[in-house]
Amino acid sequence: MDSLPQQLWYSSQEDLFLDLQIYATIYGYKFIIRRSTAYFEKAFQEAFIEGCLGMLTFNDGSGAAHWRVLEYLYTGDYSDDISNNFEDDPPLLKDPRVYALADMFFLDDLKALSTAKLQLKLQDLWTSDLFPECIREIYASTPDNDRAMRAAVVEVASVHVYKLGMKAIFKDLIREGGDFAVEYFESTIFPEPPSVPKPLRKSTG
Repeated sequence: MDSLPQQLWYSSQEDLFLDLQIYATIYGYKFIIRRSTAYFEKAFQEAFIEGCLGMLTFNDGSGAAHWRVLEYLYTGDYSDDISNNFEDDPPLLKDPRVYALADMFFLDDLKALSTAKLQLKLQDLWTSDLFPECIREIYASTPDNDRAMRAAVVEVASVHVYKLGMKAIFKDLIREGGDFAVEYFESTIFPEPPSVPKPLRKSTG
């Protein structure tokens, strides 16, 4: 049986008695949203306009990414396909855009979830012509010390170094330079050594 937040999520977009509006238009319950992170708890204080009007307005991030973040706050997960009328993001940009919002909202568990979802997609979609654009967006939207999503694409690119190296669009990405090119070079030329198992101790019995 679904939990109360999950039940509220499934009915929230049709309910006329909700007390929160998020632009572009997503409706929700403040008591669900504000408990999720200190970011929203602060935003809904009466001293802030969001707390008075019951509206959150964001200039960054796609509508589809905001939808997925809100779905996660209700259900603990988010869907690859959305039922709302937003224009959806391309397959390899969905999870990086959720990750960027999760970082802004201090949602570490959501960052881990979106990274895992991208890693799963890249098992097949590393051949996509959108992979270089996925890498560009990840490096543009994350700080240098935020390693999870960056490491995920570097690892995949390193595993498929030969086939990716034959693709013109991937070569164009490398020619641009930047942090990805450096980290990709380091991972292929200086891979981490395999872990050495510790020797078994002899029994003294």
